[in-house]
Amino acid sequence: MYQLAETQDSRIAQYSFGRSISQCGMTVFSCTSAREGKKIFGNDPDPTTEIILDSTDDIVSAHIAANPNGKVASYESIIRECGYTYQVHYRTVSFGSTWKSCSLKPAGYSIIYHNGAHTNFRFPGINRLTSLESGGIVACSGYDSKESTGRKIHFLQETDAFTPQGKGSIIVPMHDCWYHQQKLAQHFPFPISEIDTVQITIDKPTVIVEFYQEEPDVAAFTTSWLNQIEDGLIEIVTR
Repeated sequence: MYQLAETQDSRIAQYSFGRSISQCGMTVFSCTSAREGKKIFGNDPDPTTEIILDSTDDIVSAHIAANPNGKVASYESIIRECGYTYQVHYRTVSFGSTWKSCSLKPAGYSIIYHNGAHTNFRFPGINRLTSLESGGIVACSGYDSKESTGRKIHFLQETDAFTPQGKGSIIVPMHDCWYHQQKLAQHFPFPISEIDTVQITIDKPTVIVEFYQEEPDVAAFTTSWLNQIEDGLIEIVTR
């Protein structure tokens, strides 16, 4: 385990998530029944490209100007500190329960991710996720090629219509659900063969991560992260 902790690749995450699911050219690190207090570690730099947005400050400023009394405004200095260090990763972490994230930045603070939250960013240094409830659920998904692609996150609160980004998209559901008449298993990648709008049937709120073959929209990733703070899906707390 000490060797894994000193190695900057995905093995430490793969080991600590507990399960690895590979199909459709993608691997999902899966945890579906964590005890309260379970810890997952990550130290996985993107070996191909790590994307950081020069205009992060401008995006944060525009968001605060539009929401001067919002939660992001109250966390402004902390979020700006994060913005200088967070980088887009080829993986996406999505949450089906409440987890606490601790890493080098922001210094002295932890980030709480609630059921329905996600992040496309890699945190600096070794990251530790701690389950804050029993039966904890979390997934970390990415292409085996380590290619950083476009991603869209769908958080379904009820059964609803779904239109994919295009043929060839791959979706990863947080919970078992039905894609039209096809049952999708929790955390198993599912390739989209048709671009028709279909019904996704769920029995609980479900995050669906959709990967598609375009360049990652880093500005949209940043805006989504800020909006999750406003919506209460992400909190920043004193460590």
